[in-house]
Order: sequence, then structure tokens, then C-alpha cells
Amino acid sequence: MVTYRKKTTGISGIYYNRERGELSTLSRISGRKDFHQANKIYAMSYVSLENSEGFLKCFEVIAEDKSCIVSDSVLYFSGKTGKGFITVAGVSAGIEVLAVNVSQLTEDLTIRFLPSPGADSYILGFDDTEIPGKPDNDLPVSQVSSALEKGYSAVSITDSAVGRTITFPRDRVIRSLIVRVRKSSLDHLIKDFDAGTIAAILRSPEGAASLSWPITFKYRLLLNDFMTEIIQHPFRELYTFRNISMLVEYLLQQFFVMDKLRKEGNGLSTQDTQSLSRVEHHLCFHYKQEFPGIEKLSRISAMSPTSLKTKFKRYYGETLLGYYVKNKLEHARKLLDSKIPVKVVATEIGYSNPSHFTLAFKKEYGFSPWHYLNPH
Repeated sequence: MVTYRKKTTGISGIYYNRERGELSTLSRISGRKDFHQANKIYAMSYVSLENSEGFLKCFEVIAEDKSCIVSDSVLYFSGKTGKGFITVAGVSAGIEVLAVNVSQLTEDLTIRFLPSPGADSYILGFDDTEIPGKPDNDLPVSQVSSALEKGYSAVSITDSAVGRTITFPRDRVIRSLIVRVRKSSLDHLIKDFDAGTIAAILRSPEGAASLSWPITFKYRLLLNDFMTEIIQHPFRELYTFRNISMLVEYLLQQFFVMDKLRKEGNGLSTQDTQSLSRVEHHLCFHYKQEFPGIEKLSRISAMSPTSLKTKFKRYYGETLLGYYVKNKLEHARKLLDSKIPVKVVATEIGYSNPSHFTLAFKKEYGFSPWHYLNPH
């Protein structure tokens, strides 16, 4: 039986009431009857942040609650309550980054950014969440929908004025970057960018104060590289700034594409978004195998082949095969960056014939993998 646990979070006695679907405090509980009701709640860790509070507050709360080790702005999970790390960085004035790279959490971890009317900042999210041991496409559709609703892989942008609650589910593999950036600092990240355009879209009658959409392989590869390097990198803040700049640029490009689709009446429903995310996930995580074919992808998405091809191209900007090949070749490029021989790379990413790999690589990048490996 999951029992009530008082969390030392700066908001005394926070708990999640599953029946009410809301967070409550000790003041809502009184007497034996309510105590038994509290015993039915779902245990969780909870951090609440005002807009003026820094991300380091997360360290104070989580470290105390989960007996973690904190060293050089990195919080390490001990293994009893989870594995991995959380780290923070202030890459420049008005830009804060919280990196979460964890797995096997024993409880959900929730971070709530409290609404702050008049706040002059955005909360950007880059979240890659996996179910360990079983890909999403191997699960029944009902289970996948539930997983997607609770901590699915997505990118998002939220106006701090309305706040945001982010939940990292237990028993998941999580790679997430949360960026809080002042609106006036966006042009420091992205040159020649008008931050007022985003504000106008989010505050338009047709828009929403928070928008999200499924992740793509570009985000996923950058997140993997970032989490691998960030702890030991000798120039941590510079490395963080460079990667965040690329991620934000991808996000803004996708943001404007999604806004254009919405204005044209081609916005995706929640069900379509989840279905396309399943297909994208399958293409990305099975890149070493042959292209699965439209019939199998149609079954994975629970869409007709025609609908799947049309909506996938509209959202991701590539055909199903084109997306699969681009992701495969990006993995190849990263292997070449490690000076791995071309023939070995071809075999590693699923090409039985190296010449086929060479042709595909040259078509995509304009030069052969040998020239990429030895440019001089």
C-alpha cells in the first residue's frame, strides 16, 4: 500500500490526491477518516518554483528527499531511489538550464513552475522518455496512449505567466532539458530573431499559452550527446550554451511550422500526434534494420496507409522512408566522427553493401563518407 509521505519542499505537506486529480496540503487533511484517505494517494516527489527562484532550489529539495550526493553543481542519485544525475547551468544572463538524465526512479518526480502574471520569460522543454526493455510500438495502443499522456517524448514552449507542471514518471529512462529564458535573452541565443513573434502567437485567440509537439531525431541525438558529455566537459557552460542554441533553433523552426499548419486548418489532433510519435519512435530505434514498410507502420499507427503518409509528411517535413534514411545517416556521421572505418560504419547501421551506404551518404551530404572521414 502506498502511504502518505510528507515532503520537505518549501510547501509543507504536499501530496497528490488521485481521486481529486490535484495537489493538496496538510490543511486539507484532518481526522482519522482523512488520514486513511491520505494513505490511498500516489507517493511522489514535488518541487515548486517561483519565477524568481533559481533551478538550484531543485537540488536542495531533491537531495534532501532522496538522499542524493551533490558535487560541483551535479546531483547524483545513489541507486536506492533512482540512477543518473541532474545538473544545472546558468549559461548567460537570463538563461537557466536544468538537465535531467535519470532512470529507475522509485517515485514520480514533479517540478511545478508556479504561474507568474507579468513574467517576462518562457519555459522550454526537450524531453525524451522511454519505457525500459519494451519499445512503445510493442505495447498495446491503450498502454501507449497512457504513457504518452504521462511523460512522453516531446518539445514544448510555455509562457511563464501561466506556469507549467512537468512530471518525470517512475520506471522510465528520461533525458530532459528544461530551459527558462527571458524573452529579451532569446536574441542572445538566436541571432536575427524577433521574440515578440512568439508572444503574439501564444497570446493570439487561436493560440495557447503552452504548445508541445513530438520530438524528432535531431533533438534526440543532441540530447544523447549532451547528457554523455556535460558532466566531464572542461567548459561546461560554453558547451551548454552551444547545444542549447541549436536545440532552441530547432524548436523555433518547428514552432512556426506548427503555427502555420494550425492557421491553414491542418493542425494535428492529440490522437494523430500520438500515432505519428509511435511511428517516428519505431523508425528511429530500428534504423539498423530494413525499412519496415508502409503496412507495418500503418498497423503501428492505427492509421490508413494514405492518412499516415500524408500526415507524417505534413508534420515531419519528410516522407517515411526519407525520415528513416536521414536518421540512419546521422548515426553514421557520428560514428565517422569517432574515426571508425567506412566499411565498419556501413555494417553497423545496417547496410550489407558498403557501396549502397556510400551512395546514400553522398546524396544526403554532397560528399562521400571517405571524404568526410579524411577531408584533407
